[in-house]
Amino acid sequence: MATATHSRTAANLTYASASETRACGRYLAFAAMAEEEGLGQVAAMFRSIAQRRRRRAEGLQQAMCTQDGLASDQPIGGTEDNLRAAIASELHEYTDLYSGMARTARDEGLDDIAELFETLARTGRSHTGPLQRALDTLVPTGVPTGVPTGVPAGAPSGSVGFVE
Repeated sequence: MATATHSRTAANLTYASASETRACGRYLAFAAMAEEEGLGQVAAMFRSIAQRRRRRAEGLQQAMCTQDGLASDQPIGGTEDNLRAAIASELHEYTDLYSGMARTARDEGLDDIAELFETLARTGRSHTGPLQRALDTLVPTGVPTGVPTGVPAGAPSGSVGFVE
């Protein structure tokens, strides 16, 4: 069996773990802002996703240990902006980041790590639906200007790019 030590996959594991940890902190900050704005349900959703991101980071740390061996930089804004940032981040992670890392791991013969990255992509993908529905609740008549790249303007939840 191949090991990830000193490979691109080892670097990807490190990056993914740091990314998940940063995302957890951002979602907790998003939750605090939503709570301040009186949006308790949105705050609870952000906290729930933060908890899952923390568990994902722990899984990546575990994979790093058994192998011997980037989220958004946008500022915390109002809840509408935070929802948009979260959607963009999740979209990037499941369409580009983790699928690319999975390909690299498979190329290096690390199928178990590739499966981990594929699972992360699937769970990130599952976050976009609730985030988009929350945004649709705040902006029910369509998506105004300033939508992150990859989010179709006026797209209802369930549209291309968003999976329920």
